[in-house]
Amino acid sequence: MREATSRRATGSPRWARPSAAGSAWRSFQINAEFRVPLWFAYRWCTDYGPDDPKYSGEDRLIHLQRRVIERSRKRVVFENLYDEGKGWAWERHVVTLHPPDHWHCEGRGNYSESVLDYRLTALSPDRTRLEMRWRSRPRQQTREPRPPAGVVETFVAGLWRRRGRALEQEYRRLRDRSVRPTSRDSRF
Repeated sequence: MREATSRRATGSPRWARPSAAGSAWRSFQINAEFRVPLWFAYRWCTDYGPDDPKYSGEDRLIHLQRRVIERSRKRVVFENLYDEGKGWAWERHVVTLHPPDHWHCEGRGNYSESVLDYRLTALSPDRTRLEMRWRSRPRQQTREPRPPAGVVETFVAGLWRRRGRALEQEYRRLRDRSVRPTSRDSRF
C-alpha cells in the first residue's frame, strides 16, 4: 500500500524516477545454452580480448572498445569505453577465474558499478549451459529512468545469443580441423 501511495505522489512508476548515486542494487539473471563442451565454453568465455565486442555487435551498437590491462592464470583486468548516444562512458572490470566452470567479475565505471557471477554446467558432452547472475547500481544521479529488469535481461540474453553463435562456429571450425584426413589418409 505504501508503494502505491508513493507512485501516486510522483506521478510515475518507481523505475521511471531519476536514479540517485548510491541507490539500491538491482539483480538480474539470464541463462544461455551452447552446443559446445564445457571446457571449450569456459576457455572461450574467459579469453577476454579487444575483439570481444564484435561477437555480439556491441562494436556497432554502442561503439564498445575493449582494452585488456592485465592477464594471469587467476585474473583478468580490462577496460571498456563505449557510447550509448549520450556521451562516452568508461568502466574497469576485474575478473577472478575459477576453472573449470565459473568466474566472478566486479566492474566500476563513471556511470555504474556491477558484480557479475558466471557459472557453466555441462548438460551433455557437447552441450553447456551458462548461468549469469549480476547486480548493478548507478554511481551518479541521472534524469533518465532505469529500465525494468525484464528489459535489461532480454537485452543481455540477446547479446549472449549472438556470442553463442560465434562460440559454436569457432568450436565447429576447431573440431573440423582436427578430424580432417591427412594427406596419407586421403587415399582411403
